[in-house]
Amino acid sequence: MTTEHVATIKKDDTGQYPAYAWPGGYPVYYVTADSGVLCPKCANEDGQQDNPDDPQWHIVGQDIHWEGQPIMCDNCYCDIDSAYGDPEQA
Repeated sequence: MTTEHVATIKKDDTGQYPAYAWPGGYPVYYVTADSGVLCPKCANEDGQQDNPDDPQWHIVGQDIHWEGQPIMCDNCYCDIDSAYGDPEQA
């Protein structure tokens, strides 16, 4: 997994972490200081957003889930689908 450092993560015009990379529309997920994974919805939750005092919420990177099985958000347990699907399912 390669992640962009948090200093390079751009929020959108509304101050939210984006759900998709632009251009391309690839699904983005966020990595926390404790190596957890957050979906964009949870990364943007009010009251928790990028809390530097809590490693479970302190966002330190982002990445695109290119291919493979869905990965799971550590907070809401939703699936984060990959951009190109699971090659083992083809």
